[in-house]
Amino acid sequence: MARLLGWIDGVGFVSRQPLTGPRTVGSAATESIGGFVQTVASAFGAWRWSFNVQPMNGRLFRLFRGMVTALHGGANAVRVPFDDPDIMSWAESGVDTTPAEIRAGVPWSNGASWSNGENWGVGRPWVGIFGNHVKGDDTIRLNNQHWGRDLVGGEWIGFVPFHFGLYIITERIDDVGNYRIWPPLRKALTATDFATLTPIMVMRLESEAAATAGRGVAVADGNSLTMVEVEDSDVRDYFSE
Repeated sequence: MARLLGWIDGVGFVSRQPLTGPRTVGSAATESIGGFVQTVASAFGAWRWSFNVQPMNGRLFRLFRGMVTALHGGANAVRVPFDDPDIMSWAESGVDTTPAEIRAGVPWSNGASWSNGENWGVGRPWVGIFGNHVKGDDTIRLNNQHWGRDLVGGEWIGFVPFHFGLYIITERIDDVGNYRIWPPLRKALTATDFATLTPIMVMRLESEAAATAGRGVAVADGNSLTMVEVEDSDVRDYFSE
């Protein structure tokens, strides 16, 4: 089986953008006798993204270089975290915290940290799913919890547990938690699942030329990756850690 890799902790993005294609499937074009061209395409395609990664050197660059090599031009895949730099504020997402807690994390309720001395990282809460949704649905309903009824168009969301996919809110349908999403659900949802503001999508390199891992004199700078989505069902059928 193909390998499923984890993203390198500490490797951030300078920029990232969704690209055109292969975001549409089933496209076609017809031309009339008079020369008018009509095009038809389905809106249900896959994500394709371009990522520019931060400058790095030393151990961090060695890890990145190893990951790029291990992706083997698209033969293997990697879990890509999508932390939105434009995410709603902590207060908007229902979290009562301080800048110090965000920087340093928080200990266990007994005041103790983990055995390595690190605290818990502060995170935004999950929101429950209202009812059941089948694979392929392009609308969802969230429970009236935390931020469940406060999303607007353009928000990134995902689902947990055991669900790989990045979804974007394309329409706020009403004020009771109904939203339209793109792409359609890659996996069915039940009332025991949750929505998250920090989705993870599995992706593979578009081609052998879709990644760079160059090294300058001082740092490795200007490196990029172009990757396409691997759908949740394909991850489970064809990839293994």
